[in-house]
Amino acid sequence: MIHAFSHGLADAVAPLLALLALLNPAIRPSLGDRSTVWRYLAAAALGVAGIYLVAGLDVWLGLWSRAGLDYSTHTAFVTTLAVSLGRSRPGWAWALVAVVLLYSLLIFALGFHGLGDIVTSAIVAAAVTPPQRPKNWSRFPSGSRTPKDR
Repeated sequence: MIHAFSHGLADAVAPLLALLALLNPAIRPSLGDRSTVWRYLAAAALGVAGIYLVAGLDVWLGLWSRAGLDYSTHTAFVTTLAVSLGRSRPGWAWALVAVVLLYSLLIFALGFHGLGDIVTSAIVAAAVTPPQRPKNWSRFPSGSRTPKDR
């Protein structure tokens, strides 16, 4: 019974994170103006496209199998969405890191993937996720001094 629950939990994480990523623009406080929301959505979509492009290249070229590993699309998907969400909502960063780590631990414990599969897939996913820096985000948080003020 515990194994069935754990397996179901592992299967639920990615769709729930995808739903959160899609609902993110509607969550308060607002991400900003319409162009900011579109930049966020485009970066998230490009990150997902990037991890599946890597998966296709892996199938075609056997990149992970040459190293005795297996590309974890599940890990990559969760990682790219967590990176996109964390960049748009910096206050969520620790919770998102915890979700990715706990998810990774769960799929490792269930035997879906080895540690090398998980780590390399997460690194690649973070690397292919485009950065997003909305126009209305200041380089320096409000109230902080800029280098010019020092």
